[in-house]
Amino acid sequence: MVLYGYRRCSTCRNALKTLQDSGAQVEFHDIVDMPPSEEMIRTWMDKSGRPIEDFVNTRGTVYRERDLKNAKFTEDEWVRELSQDGKLLKRPILVTDKEVFVGYHEGAYRRIALGAGA
Repeated sequence: MVLYGYRRCSTCRNALKTLQDSGAQVEFHDIVDMPPSEEMIRTWMDKSGRPIEDFVNTRGTVYRERDLKNAKFTEDEWVRELSQDGKLLKRPILVTDKEVFVGYHEGAYRRIALGAGA
């Protein structure tokens, strides 16, 4: 499984620790150093069944500074924006063989790690 997050984000560090403490083999990918491609974001949307709005970090500084609350972006425009600035992505994003999870919930991450054969 792969955890996409930001190394300086305490929630992302907690998510990684939860997975590792549960015995999961997890690869960490920093979305700020290397934002995901538009294709990857679309794959996450398809695999999760969630709309693009669920992947937008509406609590982040970049979102607020750019006043994106009032943006009237299409799905394609949001995908482009998210692929250009990893801080706009809600985090963490956990990708397993079968699913994509957006956000962190400790209990759910423990169950996911155990279900992955940890």
